[in-house]
Amino acid sequence: MGKNNIPREKIILWNKEMLEKMKKENYARGIIWAHINIANQYWNLGNAEESIKNLNIAESIWHKNESEIDFFTIAKLYQEYSQAYYILKLYDTGLKYNSKGGYYGNKIEDKDRKGKFLSYVYTLRANLLYEKKDLDSALYYLKQSSLLYESLSTTSQIANHYIEYQPSQHEAKTYLDQGVDIISKNKHEPNSYQISVFYYYYAQYFFKEKNYEKAILYLDKALEYNKKLTTIEHSKNIYKLLIECYKNSGNVEKEKEYLEHYIKLKDSLENSQTKGAELSIKTIEKEKTEENKTLKKKILIYISIVVSLGLILLAYLYYQNNKKKKLILESKEIISRKEDETKILEKRISGVHEDLIQLAKNNDISFLEKFHEVYPNVSQKLLAINPDLTKDNLAFCALIWLGFSSKDIAEFTFMQHRSVQIKKGRLRKKLNLGSDVDLYQFLKSLVDN
Repeated sequence: MGKNNIPREKIILWNKEMLEKMKKENYARGIIWAHINIANQYWNLGNAEESIKNLNIAESIWHKNESEIDFFTIAKLYQEYSQAYYILKLYDTGLKYNSKGGYYGNKIEDKDRKGKFLSYVYTLRANLLYEKKDLDSALYYLKQSSLLYESLSTTSQIANHYIEYQPSQHEAKTYLDQGVDIISKNKHEPNSYQISVFYYYYAQYFFKEKNYEKAILYLDKALEYNKKLTTIEHSKNIYKLLIECYKNSGNVEKEKEYLEHYIKLKDSLENSQTKGAELSIKTIEKEKTEENKTLKKKILIYISIVVSLGLILLAYLYYQNNKKKKLILESKEIISRKEDETKILEKRISGVHEDLIQLAKNNDISFLEKFHEVYPNVSQKLLAINPDLTKDNLAFCALIWLGFSSKDIAEFTFMQHRSVQIKKGRLRKKLNLGSDVDLYQFLKSLVDN
């Protein structure tokens, strides 16, 4: 059995042994990496609770030994956080940690290591964006990942994009063939989990073709490779597709068998996710408590300084103190008024924004005019780039700026999904943008939200 095929439970035990050795040697970086490795195996086993516990310990040790820890270690720490929160279905939190991983990943000095790591960051970001239904951005980051590092994992996911999200069996087959080439030539030594995921996507391809016999064949391969590492979430997906295949092929006995496997695994995973979510809430509460403690310490220091100065210049500070109290009261009143005004304004803006969203969904002719009223700077900036933009161009930009996906736009404007993609391509030409530029990110960058 190769190094990539060792059961996760054995990897955890080995890292726990290494952890004890690192503690005896008081080697901070080694301790952090042991916890990161343990966390990685736990989230792969569907136990996000234990994963986050280990990452919390690792982060705490890093903060106590910041000068000793390199950027790659910090980047990896945050990326594992992102993976754990992805398993918990806390996608916004996952994106936050993914951004932190990317920030420190860009600081890695070794060019090859940096490229490989950022490829990993972009692939996970794509997964999170898929859950947020931002398909265009997800595909953009997958292709960026592939440019940095041609891995079986990224190639598989691009194939899956054309199977599941923007169906094109021809495009999917192109990337699946690339995956077969990677496996056959053992490029970058793909591990059992990556191969298992690839065979799962290949099964999805045949399922779309209604070739259930071949789909089951590839799912059996996926299960065989996954047994070596046992990634729970992935196992659940395989069982689910097997159920559909046997159902469609009329094999009731096999359908029932895998349904029992699926239910058992699903219950186990949901129980783990619930515990992990509770732990993540406790972690956030702990961070807030630590912030409050820091704030209290600062206040105590300021009070001590004021008292010391008071002993030196008592008479002078008596006058200044009275004056300061008056200013503080006035400031509090001003701040209170501003907060009230801000709440009222936010409420109004929220209401107007919701009305605008509804107009877009209804394909109302007054949508563009209302958008200009609420966000006047967007069209102004666009017309500054190209004064020949039509009202139709501006309305299309407004829909993208509001965060609607290509699928949403097609639905609201009664167009085919492909027509929306063609329209995006023409808009890129009018705005002098390359095909690799994310339209949503570009439009958002024009005007501060």
